[in-house]
Amino acid sequence: MSPSMRPGRPTGGSCQWQIAAIVASALVAGGCAAAGSAPAAVVPRRPAAGSGTRPATKPPEPARPGFTVSGSVPVQPSPSQDTHAQDPAAVCRPQKFRRDEALGQATAVGFTFTGAPVSAVLLAHFLTGTGTAMHFGAGTLISREARASGAFHNLNRHIQAAVLSQLRAGTSQIRLTGSALRPIRFGLSTSSQDLYLGFRGTQGLDVRGTGTMTNRRYTGRLTYVIRDSYGFPPRDQLFGIGTAMRYLQADCGRPPAQGGAHWFPDSITVNVPFRHPK
Repeated sequence: MSPSMRPGRPTGGSCQWQIAAIVASALVAGGCAAAGSAPAAVVPRRPAAGSGTRPATKPPEPARPGFTVSGSVPVQPSPSQDTHAQDPAAVCRPQKFRRDEALGQATAVGFTFTGAPVSAVLLAHFLTGTGTAMHFGAGTLISREARASGAFHNLNRHIQAAVLSQLRAGTSQIRLTGSALRPIRFGLSTSSQDLYLGFRGTQGLDVRGTGTMTNRRYTGRLTYVIRDSYGFPPRDQLFGIGTAMRYLQADCGRPPAQGGAHWFPDSITVNVPFRHPK
């Protein structure tokens, strides 16, 4: 979650009322085959001797040249990756630790009840403090939501145009760089609460692809891996829990303190077709 993408105080919109309800609820929650005979097999006729006819044969498919696509924006170190070990002077006060941890756990339950199950899983994993990565593959719910979002549509349109431009220029090993590659932001206006609550401003992106070229078309597939660091940078708000989660991460996080929370890398994989005329 990029710190520049996190909101301070939300402004209008029905989605904000729904998310506000999440925090409010968190505070309150503390081979069978068909019968019948098979049709008789059809026996092909053999040509009469001396007729000179031969069984029809299908000509072999002509070899089709291929192309590849690659590009990457790595996740850079950021304040959302801060740990307790980076501030040895940080003190984890037991009462505040228990209070903030209970708030985080209740909020995760609230996320589930309000239709953001992936956000609930991410926050609960953050609170365990293991720091292990979480990856959501192509075809998962959050992957389908990402693919349907306007933010991803815009990214995919730019990437496909950049790939097509290089193909038409005669390049078969395409390397994406520069403005064509940029991390994606799932804003407050997105139709998926999970994308906003769990990811918001992402921090890295990988694009890979393969395909073939015929006389008329380019056909293949692109794979996007949307990468992020799930953590809470300074002055994070997240509708009232950001400051508490930051405390659990930076002041109480393990290691070395027993208990507390820890940031972790996460990602979403999205597959899309690539089909364009030459």
